[in-house]
Amino acid sequence: MEDAPRRPGPVPLVAMLAVLVVALGLLPTVPPASAEPEAAPAQGEVPRARAPWTPYTGITFNWPVGTRAERTVIARRINAAIDHTPRGETIRIATYNLGLKASADKLIRAHRRGVRVQVIVNANLVGRLEARVQRAIGKNPARTSFLYVCKRACRNSSPGGNMHLKIYSFTRTGTARRLFISSSANLAGPAVHGQWNDSVAIAGNDGLFTAWWKLFDEMRRDRAASPRRVTFSSEEVTAFFQRPGTSTPGRTTVGRAVTDAPYRRLQDVGCRAPEGFGNAAGRSVITVNMRAWYARRGERLAGLLARKKGNGCQVRVIGSLMSKEVVRILKRAGIPVRSADWDWGPRTSTSDPDKIVYGPSCYSHLKYVTVNGSYRGRGDRLVWTGSENWSPPGLGSDEVTLELHGALVTREYDRMFMRMWKSPRATHRVGPEPTSRPCA
Repeated sequence: MEDAPRRPGPVPLVAMLAVLVVALGLLPTVPPASAEPEAAPAQGEVPRARAPWTPYTGITFNWPVGTRAERTVIARRINAAIDHTPRGETIRIATYNLGLKASADKLIRAHRRGVRVQVIVNANLVGRLEARVQRAIGKNPARTSFLYVCKRACRNSSPGGNMHLKIYSFTRTGTARRLFISSSANLAGPAVHGQWNDSVAIAGNDGLFTAWWKLFDEMRRDRAASPRRVTFSSEEVTAFFQRPGTSTPGRTTVGRAVTDAPYRRLQDVGCRAPEGFGNAAGRSVITVNMRAWYARRGERLAGLLARKKGNGCQVRVIGSLMSKEVVRILKRAGIPVRSADWDWGPRTSTSDPDKIVYGPSCYSHLKYVTVNGSYRGRGDRLVWTGSENWSPPGLGSDEVTLELHGALVTREYDRMFMRMWKSPRATHRVGPEPTSRPCA
């Protein structure tokens, strides 16, 4: 005979009060048993396998006036890709300088576990860290692992150019094959604690990866290459490597303005936007977030934007190393301009470690343009981003500009622009040279 169900007895007053306190949110609830750490597997039991690591792909911005995670996000994602590159694979990196000890350590460890590690840097800021990596992996660019220093631009022997790329590539890392990361950020300290930067990570685009692989092979030979301009295009991305033109110290040869690639691209922006594009008034919208923008080349680009503004385009600009003449051209045209440069004072030059210059230590290092409106006669939303500044050295340096189309990517870059525009810790009115230190 089954036992009859027991009737519940009276609930003690203390228990009733405890339930009421929890229900009102006055005390935290006790986590469920499933939230407790799992017990170690019994003897002979197979432990649960970890999920395979997959690198982040897409767009990343850092925020140097934010938390440590916000400041370091780009470097951490590159470092994680280094950590997850297995034996027998290849890492190829081109960075203006290598100044992050954590990154250098990870590259050395990758080499020791059997990864082919190939790094190219520019000669301007070579220091003890680069020398340490060279001692560990070698410096001969004909070998399978090396850190090589280009004295000028690797693919252009004319004076005035630099190896200015910031590309991080992996034949395989985690679950991804052929990961290509183009960034405005070098693997250096200022990119983490003193600069606003972006990165674009693309995996599995065989054509893009192959084009970069061939270009890298030309770079490590460190001699003039022809053709200097290499372009790869797919539905996902167009990559413009290198620029025509020359740059020499004290003299800039620009040639006709139409030969300057950024100028030619902006020429193709129409100011009457098709339906569904542009602003509410049916006008194309152009935003520019540019680090270095000066000299005759910079003035020509500023003049073109001024004419676009006169033709009805909506134009807005953030800069951090703009000449007074560039600012004058933009403001005279009625283009709103803000500066992203802080902590002004004596500092080490980014092109010569033995030289002290007067300038900002916290600034925007971004180099991008967004367009929402008419481009080449049709409605489009697109972004140009990469390593190239609007200044003379960009004409003779190893550079890349990515062209990305679509509402989502354009919205991400426009959102970053407006975040900086509205933040009093990111931008200020043009003219002052703030000595405050908002960056970490």
